[in-house]
Amino acid sequence: MNKNRIIGFVVLGIIGLIISQFMGAKRDDSGQITKSGDIGAFETHFGDCLKDMPNIPDAGISINNLSAIPCSEAHHWQVFYKSSINLSTYSEQGVIDSASSICNSGIEALWQSISSLKASEYGDADITYLHPTSESWNTKGDRAVDCLIGSDTQIYYSSVLN
Repeated sequence: MNKNRIIGFVVLGIIGLIISQFMGAKRDDSGQITKSGDIGAFETHFGDCLKDMPNIPDAGISINNLSAIPCSEAHHWQVFYKSSINLSTYSEQGVIDSASSICNSGIEALWQSISSLKASEYGDADITYLHPTSESWNTKGDRAVDCLIGSDTQIYYSSVLN
């Protein structure tokens, strides 16, 4: 490889890093999202608000990035509970059943802890979850479940958690 080609790759890498700094979500010292942008699917935190959910045509499709947004801005979804699956081997149905059970427990705890105002605001919300795919389970040791509350059609302007 010649010197000019190496310099070109280095320059492209630096440009890519600079662009990602402007495109990515920003968090404050407490971990709250303060600037909208993309976050990796493995970088979600409890309480993160998401502008929307990616359109996933088939089950088992990996999600790499999510559009995170401060909860005070218009959003559709929020991570209200996080946990891990405790299975020794991957099976799609086992992962789905475990994720569903985890999120059902999480929603019960959420409803017991929120105000009546929040319960009213989020009363018609849907519950969904992000869970490991076969690929992420086997290649990354992924066992994470993100439980989400929200709607593809309803817009929220505050966190369900406070």
